[in-house]
Amino acid sequence: MSTMNALCLICRSPDKIWCDLLNQFENYDVYVVIDSEICDIDPFITEYKNITFVSIGCELCVSGGYTNMNYLMKKCVTGWEKAIYFFTVVNCSHQYVWFIEDDVFFMSENTVSMIDNKYSNADLLSNRITENPSGEKKTWHWNKINILYDPPYCKGMMCAVRMSKCMLNCIKNYAVTNGTLFFLEALFPTIAMKNNLTHNFPPEMSTIRYDRNYNKSDIYSTHMYHPVKNILNHIKFREP
Repeated sequence: MSTMNALCLICRSPDKIWCDLLNQFENYDVYVVIDSEICDIDPFITEYKNITFVSIGCELCVSGGYTNMNYLMKKCVTGWEKAIYFFTVVNCSHQYVWFIEDDVFFMSENTVSMIDNKYSNADLLSNRITENPSGEKKTWHWNKINILYDPPYCKGMMCAVRMSKCMLNCIKNYAVTNGTLFFLEALFPTIAMKNNLTHNFPPEMSTIRYDRNYNKSDIYSTHMYHPVKNILNHIKFREP
């Protein structure tokens, strides 16, 4: 059983540029969770020996209550449900797990480890959140989300987060109890708040946004960035 933290990339299908980076990691157990159930991952498994590629059927997530984490995708099970299912049912050995969508950019393993070292005990790391004290439904996505808690609620950008084993267990308990989850941008901070977990907001994650276009001149090796959807920019941003 590994004592290292884990890093989990969530993607529709594996990408060579991401895998080339992650295969070099030395201090994390690295996983790539694949949303698509039809892509051929065997060549990636053969080439990238330091990465564990994870493919989980939707039916397992549905039967466990791991559904509805991203209604914007127009399907009840996405890569997020599969990732959370994997680290709460299949592999529960890690004390901390990073979950990162594939349109997030960071420079290197050192970026991740520096944030870990600064916030070694937090149950949830993310960009800053905002609170919905009354449970009102008129703003953001609130009218699309069914939360089986009384207010208050929280929301924020959750496309790059780190969670403790305790945090993951709280998500699992909600899924098992209620037979569903809810939109991840509200799910993670609300679960942390309702269970009195520690939630920190590293400045290095303040660049996890939805409304920015980044250029190479914007990039610091200490920070994580979202969105950087053009994977070729990942290479460009890492060039000296």
